[in-house]
Amino acid sequence: MAVEFVGGPGQAGFMGRVRDLDPARVLLVPVDVGKWEAMAMVTDLRGEIVTAPFRFAMTASGVTVLAQRTATAVADRSAVLCRVGVESAGHYHRPLVTRLVEDAVEVVELNPAAVKHARAQQLRARQKTDERDLAAIADLLSRGAGRSPQARDAALIEQAAWVGHRRRKTETYRRLRQQIHAQLDLVFPGLSACFGDMFETRSGRMILAELCSPDRVGRLGPTRLARYAANRGIRMTRAKCDLVVAAARDALRLPVAHRAAAEAILAADVALLTSLEIEIAKCDARLAELLPATPANVLVSVPGIGVIRASAYSAALGDHTRFRNADAAYAFAGLTPASYESAGRSRPGLGITKAGSVTLRAAILELGLGMGKHQPDLIAYRAQLLARRKPPKVAAVAVAHRAHRIAFALLRDGAIFDPGHPAPAIAGRPVTTSPEVPPETT
Repeated sequence: MAVEFVGGPGQAGFMGRVRDLDPARVLLVPVDVGKWEAMAMVTDLRGEIVTAPFRFAMTASGVTVLAQRTATAVADRSAVLCRVGVESAGHYHRPLVTRLVEDAVEVVELNPAAVKHARAQQLRARQKTDERDLAAIADLLSRGAGRSPQARDAALIEQAAWVGHRRRKTETYRRLRQQIHAQLDLVFPGLSACFGDMFETRSGRMILAELCSPDRVGRLGPTRLARYAANRGIRMTRAKCDLVVAAARDALRLPVAHRAAAEAILAADVALLTSLEIEIAKCDARLAELLPATPANVLVSVPGIGVIRASAYSAALGDHTRFRNADAAYAFAGLTPASYESAGRSRPGLGITKAGSVTLRAAILELGLGMGKHQPDLIAYRAQLLARRKPPKVAAVAVAHRAHRIAFALLRDGAIFDPGHPAPAIAGRPVTTSPEVPPETT
């Protein structure tokens, strides 16, 4: 009969390994990572300090110092097991973890939120120091917390890099559009009201890039404005030209000195926007090339899921076999319902936990957004939820949950989507070849 632990399969696996070992011969090496240097110490399973806290540089020679100190402790205690625990710190911990894995060191990554809570359990929530973080990490390691670094093949690694690059460029692009709208209100008030979306029309983009001055547009007049656009292969109707020229002639103008500076800044922002669009297009093209080399290629068979959504989900999920089933991956994304129950009384309406991977959570919600507009079952499901007066956000998460289960099943089975039989994919079935991964932030 399998023994269950409150910490789940990860804790069960570790405790099964150390159950019959001398705690003094099981060594734990907590590591608190910074940008330029890190701090580590060595303890045994009981929490006794074997090697006092020490600092080492986040360099190849610094890792050698860590290895030497650890090897000395292992020899002194005749250790039979040594596990290194590294707190995830954005991207700073990744080169260190990669080096440790290459050196065949047993290493696990720990969620920063878990470290913070462990420090709070020691009544040091507001007394953060590197040494106290090490103590919190050591406490977590002694309980079998942490997860093994994710193993990805070359295609998944490159896919994740391009997805991250695209996400950052897209966020910059969104903010830059907002800045351009604000600057446009100074340079050419009323122009944006002439277009549904200036950025999505050729005539709007032409005016932004070449004619973003009410004086110039006013002098051109409707006929010459239409001819100007035609010379660039753009058709502007007479009604649109009349509307734009009228807005130009009636626009409030800044003083000349202020206007010149605002126009120069707007022109620079528009040029930057164009360069970002080119970079995003490069990302899209590279992701389209990479997708067939990954398991997520089957996802483009699903209506509403294209290359970008499939790539984002694949990059955030990583190796799907590390999750026992779709529910484990869903918990990893922090989308499971939050709960509070005490003395038999519960508090409803707490939303989702948000204790997990932000990127996977966003990717799953995007799956729901895409499939929820094209898959009849999900369209009907969302309509039922809204008819029951569920808030739109709750309905969106519920639809995303079903979309995720379908996508996970397709990855698991390597199967093409069958629009006539989505129910088996929604129901899912557990994968027993790999342990469940606890819901920790990546």
